Amino acid sequence: MGKTKTCSCYAAVVIILIVVLRIGVGWHFLYEGIWKTVPSNGFSAKGFLGMAKGPTKEFYYMFLPDLGGEERLAMAEVMRGSVDEGGKINMESRQRIGWTLPVIEREWYKYYVQYRTKYNLVDDEYRLAEAKQIFDQYVLSLREYTLENREDIRSFLASKRRFENRMATTKNNAEYQRIRDWDTQIKYRNEGEKFAKEPVAMGENLQLDLWNLLTPEQQQAGKLPEITYGENRCAFMECVAQLPWIRNFAKPSTMGFLDLMVTVGLAAIGLCLMLGFCSRLAALGGACFMINVVLSQYPWPTVYPYPSDMIGHSMIFNKDTIELLILLFLAIIPSGRWGGLDWFVWNLFGKNVCKWYGLDAEQEASAAQA
Repeated sequence: MGKTKTCSCYAAVVIILIVVLRIGVGWHFLYEGIWKTVPSNGFSAKGFLGMAKGPTKEFYYMFLPDLGGEERLAMAEVMRGSVDEGGKINMESRQRIGWTLPVIEREWYKYYVQYRTKYNLVDDEYRLAEAKQIFDQYVLSLREYTLENREDIRSFLASKRRFENRMATTKNNAEYQRIRDWDTQIKYRNEGEKFAKEPVAMGENLQLDLWNLLTPEQQQAGKLPEITYGENRCAFMECVAQLPWIRNFAKPSTMGFLDLMVTVGLAAIGLCLMLGFCSRLAALGGACFMINVVLSQYPWPTVYPYPSDMIGHSMIFNKDTIELLILLFLAIIPSGRWGGLDWFVWNLFGKNVCKWYGLDAEQEASAAQA
C-alpha cells in the first residue's frame, strides 16, 4: 500500500513537471510570435537566414530574394526619342539622357499608376499635376544617384561576380580559406545592400509624399501596398497585408510572407502548448521549426562563423538542439490531457474516434496515464 502511494506521488510530480515544461515552452513560442508583430521591433527573417551556415546554407538562401541587392542594382541607359504616327519610337532619333536602375524605376511607375487610379486623380487636375511633379522629381533623383555611383556599382558587381565564379569553380577547404570566403561573402552582401539602401529609401519617401498630398476624404480609401522590387514582389501578400490586424505588421512581399508565416506560426504553436490544445501536433510543429533553426545555424564545431562566447560554449548540442529534443518529447506524450484542453477533446471526440476504428480507447488512455 505504501509503495502504491509513493508511486502515485512520483507520478503526480512527473505529470506536474511535464505540464509546467509544456507551458514554459509554449510561453516562449507565444512571446516570440507576439514580439514579432510589433513594427518598431523591426523583425525580419532575412537577417537570420542570411547568416545561415554549413552544408544547408544554400537551401535557406533560396528563400531570400535579391540577397545582396544585385537585381535592384542592375543599371540601364535612359533613352529619349520622337514617336512616329504609328505610336512607335523612331530609333534614329533616340538620345541617351542618363542612367537608371530599371527594376526600381519600374516599380515606382507601377505604384504611381495605381495611385492615380485608386484615388481618382483624373478628376482632380491640381493634385494630378502635383503628383506627377513629385513622381518626376524622385525619378530624376534616382537617375542622378545612378549616374553618380555608376562606376562604383559597376566595379562592385564585376568584383562580386568574379568572387562567385571562383567560389563555384575552385574548392579550397582549408580553414583559413573558408573563413576568408565567408567574410568576403558577407562584405559583398553588405556593400550591395548599402548601394541599394538609398534608392529604396527614396521609394519610401515617394510613397509618403504622395500620401500626404491626398485630402482626408481620399485617404479614407486606405493606403496602397508598399513598393517591393523584383523577385520580392508577391501579389498574394499584397492582398493579405491589407487584412485587419495583419496589416499592422505584415509586409506585401515574398519576404513578408515568410515573416508572416514565422510570426503567426510561433504564436499559434505557443498558444496551443500553453492551453494544452492539440498539444502533440503543436509540439511537432515547433520541432519542425527548430529543425530549420538548427540546420540554418549548423552547430558543428568546425563550421564558421563560430558561435559567440557571449552565449556560452557548446559542441553539437546547443540551446536550439535541446529545445528541439524537448519538443519531440512533448510530441510523443499526451501532456495536453494533463491540465489542458486536450482532456475535453479526448473524452468528447477521441474515444469515439478510437471506437469507430476498432481501437481500445480505454487501454490507450490507461497507457497514457501509466
